[in-house]
Amino acid sequence: MMMKIKLLHSLGLGLLLLCTTSAVFAQANLNQEVLPYQERDGYMIIRANVGGTEGDFLLDSRGAVGLTEAAAVKRQLKISKTLDTYSRAGYELSGKGRAPGFFIGNVVYSKDISVVVFKASPLLEKLKVDGVIGFNAFIGTVLTLNTKLKTMTLSSPYRPDYMKLNNRQEAKLKTGGLFMDILVNGKTIKAVADFYQDQPLVLTATDFDLLQPGKTAELKLANQNFEKIPVVKAAGDQAFNVLGKSILKQGMISFDVGRGKYYFQPFNNGEDQTVPVVKKETMAIVPGKINPVDRAYFLKHIYDYKAGKEWKAIGDKPVVIDFWATWCGPCLKLMPVMEELAAKYKDRVVFYKVNVDKEGELRQVFDANAIPLLIFGSVNNGAVREVGGDTKEKIEARILKMLQ
Repeated sequence: MMMKIKLLHSLGLGLLLLCTTSAVFAQANLNQEVLPYQERDGYMIIRANVGGTEGDFLLDSRGAVGLTEAAAVKRQLKISKTLDTYSRAGYELSGKGRAPGFFIGNVVYSKDISVVVFKASPLLEKLKVDGVIGFNAFIGTVLTLNTKLKTMTLSSPYRPDYMKLNNRQEAKLKTGGLFMDILVNGKTIKAVADFYQDQPLVLTATDFDLLQPGKTAELKLANQNFEKIPVVKAAGDQAFNVLGKSILKQGMISFDVGRGKYYFQPFNNGEDQTVPVVKKETMAIVPGKINPVDRAYFLKHIYDYKAGKEWKAIGDKPVVIDFWATWCGPCLKLMPVMEELAAKYKDRVVFYKVNVDKEGELRQVFDANAIPLLIFGSVNNGAVREVGGDTKEKIEARILKMLQ
């Protein structure tokens, strides 16, 4: 009997170990997306939606999320003055605030995000961008850059599976940027990743004198070795070593900012070799459903608020527009009610929904700062707004009144 108990106990431990081990190997990303980036004058430009308005942004490995003054005004953000300084020379701050809604592709999302506002910047003006996106924006997401394909992969919660575990090393986000552990001539030092810097490796005066690299050095990133990497000595009193953007031409790099890790490995190690084709999504309006719409569709098919302040319907049916957000509990509670009513009145009323985090201009035009907000737009008799999650009966009464 004792042997049987011991055997069962051993089997139980074995099963437990098996389950635990399986769980380790079964880790997979919940979200992963490959997006193209542009190069302008050697700088990486990405698309992001900040404050409900999409635009081009400079990827700044040493910076924060920042907007030009013009971009902040366009988004109608509330900005307070600041005496803070930016982490990179060449920028001067005029203020700071919070932007409602922050998206990069379909993986990076935040209800709101802290932003700084720059005074006139020759670089940002030359690049024709709305601002910069710093690495603090990727704390919950792994960012993988492939300069060969000019793509960035956003994955959550882990690195892409083609980035090998043995190609991992430490990296910490601090004031001044993301500091990576690298080996130079066999010595471990810390260097900040800098996508503005053309030189592969810039050493402080102290480390340069200590390592005595000459004009070139042996460099090891994670598990990858490089010989005769050009090295320069930093001018003045630069306080940290810098790993420049040209090193990205040697392979792919993943930044797991939240976990304090980076991965580096050669190209052609299982990553997708095709550049994704980015297509503009078309709005397909389905009767009996709550159809998501953006600013462009709204202006063309629902109501052109730029042509006049009075509601003037474009279509031949009354509409119900639900302003909502993914983080809004009352909005999510109201959604099944709206879906039921959309199905019931599918041949007589068109139902739409507007994500206020993504559509900043629509949020501002309709003053949708308190949500859920419902707009009941008739064909000939103007529009009525209702704030808050009302009962199904009251919402239906509004619909019937529109149909009279």
